[in-house]
Amino acid sequence: MKLLTKYYRANILATLVVVVLSSVCYYFLIHHVLIEQLDDALEVEEQEVIEYVKQNSVLPAPSSYEDQAVNFKEASGKGMQRTFRTISFFNHEDKAHLATRQLIFPIEVKGKIYNVFVLRSQEETDELVRLILIITVLIILLLLIILFLINRFMLQRLWEPFNSTLRHLKQFNLSGKYELQAQKTSINEFRELNDAVSIMTIKVNKEYDALKNLTEIASHEMQTPLAIINSKLDLLIQGENINEKQMEQLQAIYNALDRLSRLNKSLLLLAKIENNQFNLSVNISLDTVLREKLQQLEELSGNKSQVIYADIHPVNIKGNEELLDILVSNLLNNAIRYNLEGGTISVSLKDNLLVISNTSPLPALDENKIFLRFYRHAGTKPEGSGLGLSIVKQICHDAGYILRYFYREERHEFTVQF
Repeated sequence: MKLLTKYYRANILATLVVVVLSSVCYYFLIHHVLIEQLDDALEVEEQEVIEYVKQNSVLPAPSSYEDQAVNFKEASGKGMQRTFRTISFFNHEDKAHLATRQLIFPIEVKGKIYNVFVLRSQEETDELVRLILIITVLIILLLLIILFLINRFMLQRLWEPFNSTLRHLKQFNLSGKYELQAQKTSINEFRELNDAVSIMTIKVNKEYDALKNLTEIASHEMQTPLAIINSKLDLLIQGENINEKQMEQLQAIYNALDRLSRLNKSLLLLAKIENNQFNLSVNISLDTVLREKLQQLEELSGNKSQVIYADIHPVNIKGNEELLDILVSNLLNNAIRYNLEGGTISVSLKDNLLVISNTSPLPALDENKIFLRFYRHAGTKPEGSGLGLSIVKQICHDAGYILRYFYREERHEFTVQF
């Protein structure tokens, strides 16, 4: 859940709860105040009746007006206790029961006790309360709409610098020389965040560049001593005074040196790919490259009595011819190297999809590790550099190709979607 969404929900829920509770309290408070005012009006009538009895020693005549009435009834005992209450009074003119506020109090006239009933219509009070309630509900709805609009638009604008920084961070790519372009903002917290992220990206880029340069320089510098060692070994092997045991040791050294040389070249190639030193916008006839590569590898596959099935259709793509040659070579070399004696290799190219599959004694490979550098299956021999599939993965990543691995019907399958 997004932060703004969570904030919206919490804010609106809290506002709704507070406003509803406040409205309920406000309703009862207003209702109480208006009833108090109504009771005050009834007490005024009470005082008028008492004053009239004091002055005249008789009860005033019963009265009945549109919204008020005063009646008297002789009590059989001490009279009723003074009290206020709300009753339903039938109005003959309107032919309806109306809410009425009533004050009952006893009064003594010439030794007799009378109960006085003072009634006043409560309809205006209730109507006023209902009107206030409607206005309150409308204010609540208006407040919620305003809050929603503020949260939806104003807060989104306030958070836009943060979202912009987040989008730039998602696009950040070390190999792409990406420089963070932070959006200007007047909010201190977002300014501090942008400054911190900018400093971090500069440091990361510098450290990454230093590491790449070190790898590239080291690989270049290793070429010369490797070439010297290789030439000296050639001279030693051609010597006349070398026995068979020494020859075997020299051959082992020669093989290890050859592997080290290939490893160095692979690391240098990876450094060049990561440094974007290849033009990836050249138009290439992929089917031509694939046919040439298959023709070159026929002799190698023939040594293992392997059968290659090819279904190649014309496909033109954009890329780099050297990298594409390396990609195809690495996939085909793996299909040959890790195949069965007398196994099969299938190569299919159509609709911008290259599929290379082969039989193999190896079980399914770990999809999470297969493209990692120097990863080897436990059942393979350390013949290669361990970087072949890593190079393929890096080429596909930089060129925008989609590389996938499958294990189907005891066959290892690699697909490249161009």
